[in-house]
Amino acid sequence: MPPKTALILIAALSLAPVAAARAGASLFVDDAGTVAPGHCQLESWLRAAAPSRELTLVPACDVAGSEFGLGLSGYARPHAPTLAAFGAKRVLHTSASQRWALAASLGANWHPRDGGFDSWNFNLPLSVADAERGDRWHFNLGWNAPRHGRAAITAGIGLEYALAADWSVLAEVFAEHRRGHGAQLGLRRGFGAGHSVDVLIGDHSDDGRSPWLTLGLNLLLPR
Repeated sequence: MPPKTALILIAALSLAPVAAARAGASLFVDDAGTVAPGHCQLESWLRAAAPSRELTLVPACDVAGSEFGLGLSGYARPHAPTLAAFGAKRVLHTSASQRWALAASLGANWHPRDGGFDSWNFNLPLSVADAERGDRWHFNLGWNAPRHGRAAITAGIGLEYALAADWSVLAEVFAEHRRGHGAQLGLRRGFGAGHSVDVLIGDHSDDGRSPWLTLGLNLLLPR
């Protein structure tokens, strides 16, 4: 492993309240892509839903063709301890035309203060691109197994609709068996090579949750 990659991965462990590794940046529906070979990235988001707040940072690096991410999520609400996460994703197949790709990801979450395991998850993201317009569809099918409670099937559909060279509309719907469904809608502004800002509003069918607003910042780190 290159020294720079190792330093970034080690630094991820020492971050203050940050994130549960959820690929797809501030989105719930993941794509089938990984960080560019030899590079690292930082995905971060602030999600606010009265009365709670979530702050998440997830650094990730390419190691031997796979993406590995570490992160922490901090929550400003009662009875919500900091959550740490590890995630790994690898592209399984890409079509010769580059119009679609299939990947697999595996993740685990735990509470660092008490060392308690929280859950693990598996996901299969499929991404399909429109070569002419640049739009991308994402389809997810996965499995979430919490420490307390029953395991459940997860699924989602996401769309990145290109408005202009640097602007996209983001839309997604997602669901977990026996735990309801949710949706998000927003905008992404790209700048530079691999950098973007997301602004999204979302809601969930769970009566105990309120609508949320998300601000996401995604950075491709220099070599």
